[in-house]
Amino acid sequence: MLGLEQPGLHPKAHVVVVLNRLAVQKLDYGGEAALHPDGNDADQDWPDDNDNGAHGLPISPEEAADLFRDLLDDHNISPFTPCEKLISDDSATSILLDDRYTVLSTTRSRREVWAIWVRDKAGQLKVERAKNEKQDPRIPYLAFLQEKATPKLYWPEFKRKFKKDAVMSDRKLADKDRERLYREHVNRLKLPESARKGDLITLLKGVPLRDLNRGTNIDSLPQQVLSHVPFISLRVSTRDQLIVQHIAALPPAPRADDGSDEHRAEQERKRADRRRREEALAERQRKVDQEGRLQEKAERFARRELREGEAELEGAMAVPGKGARGMVGK
Repeated sequence: MLGLEQPGLHPKAHVVVVLNRLAVQKLDYGGEAALHPDGNDADQDWPDDNDNGAHGLPISPEEAADLFRDLLDDHNISPFTPCEKLISDDSATSILLDDRYTVLSTTRSRREVWAIWVRDKAGQLKVERAKNEKQDPRIPYLAFLQEKATPKLYWPEFKRKFKKDAVMSDRKLADKDRERLYREHVNRLKLPESARKGDLITLLKGVPLRDLNRGTNIDSLPQQVLSHVPFISLRVSTRDQLIVQHIAALPPAPRADDGSDEHRAEQERKRADRRRREEALAERQRKVDQEGRLQEKAERFARRELREGEAELEGAMAVPGKGARGMVGK
């Protein structure tokens, strides 16, 4: 209540008191919105609206950055996906719905960690890809066929047209194998798409879980997939969507054990670090939820006080005779 009834106070003063207190209450309740940015400038170092005041909770900047990298890894994000596409994704699997997205409280800090992660991840994928291609020369050749091959060209015509390309003269792959793979690919392109999809799924199901699992990134598929013709028999967009759906339904990778005490100790250290980060995040979220409930309760109380104050003001304005309204106008 605003305490309108104050003995000895002139009616005009009563109204002024009510107006002043209402103004203060409205400022306390809704005026602070003007102090926050509108969020249009993504490069500004502003806290997010959904940060819920969770500052000072037990997560260090290093742990927050590691949690954000865990988020990118767990969602199998491609380092070649533009950052803008990720933050505009409104699907049910969007990273924006993950609590770890807001553990870094500003857009700028996320972009900084994203840039470092992209650099490291792309470098890692480049090394893995080079290793696969070195081990199996069919991989770069099949990638070349996917881009260049067409049923309109017979093998002699295709060979003559692209004879200057390095992949066509790689001595690690015999010419008869290049011809066989070309003919197999061209013949498969004539099959219905449903048949080609089925063959790709059969290929994926035949890969051991240690090599293809829920943690596999679409940009780092195993050699057993990249070196077979069914992998290149579909449009890239269709193929990738099919593979991503298959990967999402797979179990996690089995725990590796190479018999090395040093390797096991390193893996256990990484798991322990991750558990500690996730426990800190859970504690942070618990406090955020608690703060949210307290804030919601305070807002309900403020709205009730505001309604009661407005009712008292209406009563003050309805004084008999000229009334307080007339006094204010003097």
